[in-house]
Amino acid sequence: MENIDLNQLRVFNKVVTSGSFSKAAALLKQPKSRVSRNILALERDLGVQLIYRTTRQFKLTEAGRDLFEKTNPALTGLYNSLDEVGTDSEEVSGLIKVTVPEDLGSELIGGFGLEFAQEHPKVQLMIHASNQYVDLVKDSIDLAVRIGKIKDSSMLVRKVGEVERIFVVSADLFRKHPFKKINELDKIPFLSAAHSSVKSNVKIYKGQEEKTLVPSTNFMSNNHFILRTMALGGHGVALVPKFLVTEHINRGELVQVYKDWKIDSVPIQILIPHQKEVPRKIRKLSDFLILKLAKYF
Repeated sequence: MENIDLNQLRVFNKVVTSGSFSKAAALLKQPKSRVSRNILALERDLGVQLIYRTTRQFKLTEAGRDLFEKTNPALTGLYNSLDEVGTDSEEVSGLIKVTVPEDLGSELIGGFGLEFAQEHPKVQLMIHASNQYVDLVKDSIDLAVRIGKIKDSSMLVRKVGEVERIFVVSADLFRKHPFKKINELDKIPFLSAAHSSVKSNVKIYKGQEEKTLVPSTNFMSNNHFILRTMALGGHGVALVPKFLVTEHINRGELVQVYKDWKIDSVPIQILIPHQKEVPRKIRKLSDFLILKLAKYF
């Protein structure tokens, strides 16, 4: 296989990551017919079919999936290195694809991304905000900010800190109720982060003391912005990530209650697909985000 054309592999990987021959052709700035010829030539040289083709879409064969998973990281590293050759040592350029959780993206990363883009005007930054799992390799993502335990050991991981969760109520509700005893949560309306109709228990700690609460939940949502809105409206006690309510607490709109009691924090980290050498632009963005996020976590 020594005579395999690297350009054909590049075209194949671009078709897979873009999702279509037409999009790949546009990204590569070449006719769709040339893209098709490159794929056919690669299949002929390898002696296997890589893509099932229809008039509307395509699907990878098992051989195609295997080839993509094994070659994409190496090709990405190769072309990133070639793009950097001859550029100034401090200058970064090109597209960076980032994925982040929705709340973190809307509250913090969006603004940080704008700052980074202003500092590096030759960089094109694409931020994908979603709470759905994103395959970094398959979707050609350069960097991810993830909250929670990481299961994929093949990723390069940089620890940022811990996401602290706190109890908050509106200032008006706080004036009407002292919120001194944690056991009151059994009687006070609780705004719960949940993904089903099942009530969530809350495990809390104070020194060596541990309690498991079953709050009187009258409103549930899988979206922390909705829970924050309900809390601001005085509809109950919300348990939310601290970074989402810090500004509202500083403005006197929300009040943190039951401060002596702690809830298990969850880690926040930056993930980068494993590669022999991380491109300078990705290193720059990673360093930048860690510096910015350190103020919150």
